[in-house]
Amino acid sequence: MKLKWMLPILLLALAGCSEKSGSSAGEGAASFSGEKAKAGVFLAYEHAVGIELDKTAITQRLADTREACTSSRFGACDLLGIEQGDSSYRAGSLTVRIVPEGVEKLVALAGEGGTLLTRNTHAEDLAQAVSDNNQVRERLLRQYKTLEQFQDRKDLSVSDMLALAREMAEVQVQLDATSQEAAQQQRRINTNLLTLTFSTKEQRPSRFSRIGDAFANLLDNATDGSTQALQVIGYGIPFLIVLFPLALLVRWLWRRTTRRGQLKG
Repeated sequence: MKLKWMLPILLLALAGCSEKSGSSAGEGAASFSGEKAKAGVFLAYEHAVGIELDKTAITQRLADTREACTSSRFGACDLLGIEQGDSSYRAGSLTVRIVPEGVEKLVALAGEGGTLLTRNTHAEDLAQAVSDNNQVRERLLRQYKTLEQFQDRKDLSVSDMLALAREMAEVQVQLDATSQEAAQQQRRINTNLLTLTFSTKEQRPSRFSRIGDAFANLLDNATDGSTQALQVIGYGIPFLIVLFPLALLVRWLWRRTTRRGQLKG
């Protein structure tokens, strides 16, 4: 009688364990969330995530994550770089700048059906850079206001007015540069830089397999080496045709000179 009651409980426990183990990879990817700096703190966060997938899924997963970024599916996102290679342990990578709220969702999409191998987060403190840029901007604003006061003077000559206009234009260009720098700094603070690196489940080649590959490519390497050697010889033949007669001429002149010296002696 007790066994009849215990059997359903054991079945439910086993089912719960199987569901938990089957979703561990997706949960691991989804738990990697973005970071947002607190008010008054100027931190630019960067994330690097390594994901292992089946080799056949790499191309489609790169396309999916790229489309999710370019369409802003998970919030504002800019695609900065994408790479796809033939290496078994580095099959591709995607670099984006995305709002913190979208990091978790994009990582979950990239790691769906795979394994989250590595994850790394670090932040760059931009407080000093922001402060320096603000100080430069304030100085330029004061300088521009001073120049504007000179515009109202009636005793300026034409050359003075031209010099004043040129100076104001230069200050304005510098002000625009500080505005662009401030916007770029704020963009780095408000968004996260995310790099997704995809690798396959294939193992790295062992030492013996690498030696075997070297032997397999021995004939091809020998052919390439021989071809290059023949090309070098072919390039050198015209120089030999020119230099050999010159060498004979120099040798003949040397002997003639030494003979004259011996006869005189």
